[in-house]
Amino acid sequence: HDMKKYVLLSLCLILLLALGSCGNSGSEDSGNEADMQEFPSFTGLDLDGNSVNSDIFSENSVTVVNFWFSSCSPCIGELSELDSLDQELKEKGGAVIGINTDTLNGDNSMIEEAKKILMQQKASYRNLYFDSNSGDAMDFANSITSFPTTYLVDRGGYIIGDPVVGSIDDESTMKMLKKRIDKIIENDKDVPYQDNE
Repeated sequence: HDMKKYVLLSLCLILLLALGSCGNSGSEDSGNEADMQEFPSFTGLDLDGNSVNSDIFSENSVTVVNFWFSSCSPCIGELSELDSLDQELKEKGGAVIGINTDTLNGDNSMIEEAKKILMQQKASYRNLYFDSNSGDAMDFANSITSFPTTYLVDRGGYIIGDPVVGSIDDESTMKMLKKRIDKIIENDKDVPYQDNE
């Protein structure tokens, strides 16, 4: 009799788990947003000690978020390319931000190391790390297994499309990335803004 109860309970659990992992199953009809992933909200600091949080996305039509770490040579190899991209995007209302996963726990020696590398590579765009209370963002960063990995995030804080895994310093990858960026900027312009007219 106990066995029967146990089996039933297990079945219920399995069903619950299966349902729980479907995410937005109820909102298929709400168009695109159902399969859009939001960049986890965070608070933190940039490498110069200024506070920063996920509101940073709302400032730009598109934010290119590049995850890297200090002993990853393909990551370091693309920093100057990312800096050029950042300069280009500033003209269009976008930005590049870097997240060096070695600095995520606020380790000062790692922060100094990252700053040194960025300086050597003449990369002046903003790099930041999360506060310890940014659990979801921390988990998100820790779930990245290949570096560098680059995400495109829109003004609403949603990740658009698949991440670019691997360095973007070859011409065809950069071309593809810029195409995707332009599309996001274009879509952002379609949103009616409050004009000061």
